[in-house]
Amino acid sequence: MSERSKHLLHRAVAEELVQRLPSQCKLLKDEACGGRQHLPLFVGTEKSRSSRMCCVDLLILTDGKVRGIIEIEESGFLPTKICGKFLQAALATHYIHESQLGPIPYAEKVFFLQVLDASKCLKTGTSKDTQAQLIEKEIQTLLPLRGITDYRLLFVSGQDNKMGLAAVDEAIVQLL
Repeated sequence: MSERSKHLLHRAVAEELVQRLPSQCKLLKDEACGGRQHLPLFVGTEKSRSSRMCCVDLLILTDGKVRGIIEIEESGFLPTKICGKFLQAALATHYIHESQLGPIPYAEKVFFLQVLDASKCLKTGTSKDTQAQLIEKEIQTLLPLRGITDYRLLFVSGQDNKMGLAAVDEAIVQLL
């Protein structure tokens, strides 16, 4: 399986956002989303292994600051993976990469959006949908948490799910 065919939902979400984001927003994409770099988030302004919290799939920058963090999960639904990535991003304060002139801080308001592939995460007879709704609601009760002020968890049924991708667009427009 080619690298390109492994991350179809990642690429579909990124392509949708490229078409829909307001012009004042800059979209940064990791390799899975069609970009050419990692998107590492750090605690503080020093780039080091000890201060690196995680890498994310997509970042939305406005006015030279991180305004949105988007994480896409195609492999399945694990609460520890969902909550872990959120908490790591909430602990971070900056995006740092050599492609930028320096550390890019979080904006005053930052949203974190998780997109899960429903075709792989929601199996008949399980309670994963209910569990996901509970996780979303409980994370929202913790906000604001450090720099993260808004959180959403959405399911999209594969890369061809136009309604699901439109829901991602709508959520981002609301959160911006």
